[in-house]
Amino acid sequence: MTTMRRFAWGAAVAAALSVTLAAQQAPTGLHTFSCVKVQPGKTAEFHQVLNGDLAKLEQARADSGTITAWLALETEIPSGREAPCDYLMVTFYPGWPTAPMSDEEMSAALQKAGIAKTPQEFGNTLMDMGYLETNGMLENVDLVGGAHKGDYVVINSFSVTNYSDWVAAEKKLWQPLAESMVKDGTLSGWAINVPAFPRAAKDQLASTVDIFPSYDAFVQAYQNYSSHWKEANPNVTMQDAFEQFGKLATMEHQVLYKVEVMAVSSK
Repeated sequence: MTTMRRFAWGAAVAAALSVTLAAQQAPTGLHTFSCVKVQPGKTAEFHQVLNGDLAKLEQARADSGTITAWLALETEIPSGREAPCDYLMVTFYPGWPTAPMSDEEMSAALQKAGIAKTPQEFGNTLMDMGYLETNGMLENVDLVGGAHKGDYVVINSFSVTNYSDWVAAEKKLWQPLAESMVKDGTLSGWAINVPAFPRAAKDQLASTVDIFPSYDAFVQAYQNYSSHWKEANPNVTMQDAFEQFGKLATMEHQVLYKVEVMAVSSK
């Protein structure tokens, strides 16, 4: 049951993205993710459950205040059999992430969500279609804008030599760029995350998150970064900025996702 619970709710330790929505409570910064792989031939069934019972469950949890928000991110690039995740389930909390639910708590949550299944039945359905690849936890330290269903999300993961220096450089040079692009509608949002748990050396990847309102916006932004850069940082060239960042961090992974499903409080 523990594996099923982590798969279903991302409740142990995990993370990547940070989100706020207008008129919604902002996250504390701590959020979890579950990296999920779908069994071959089960994509259509998984998608149906994702948009059905799983979305209902997470919406009920958001409405109860147990979580602030929940997102299901579908991997776009790179995808396929060798991709680490087919979906990234991201959960935001009003405080410290909660422990996995007991059977009694899960039964009550399913009932509240209007799902006529026992915890075992619900878990078996999920485990028949996919499995948890990995999970972890990050803390958001800076945020501009937010995310919406249908947005495209680029998560850039870095090995960082000094977190304080790296965060300071991100805020100094890249935050003005993000603010300019959010203002003109090129970006929906941007965030900086640092690892919270686990904290072993090989696990300590920090990340920045670029959130685009559409796929076309994603393509156009990458084609026109230089013009946006000159407007946001007229006294620093992109070449100088990349040289500075090369001393602070190394990009390890870059993945494009789409916000497939999300749940936020309706209250």
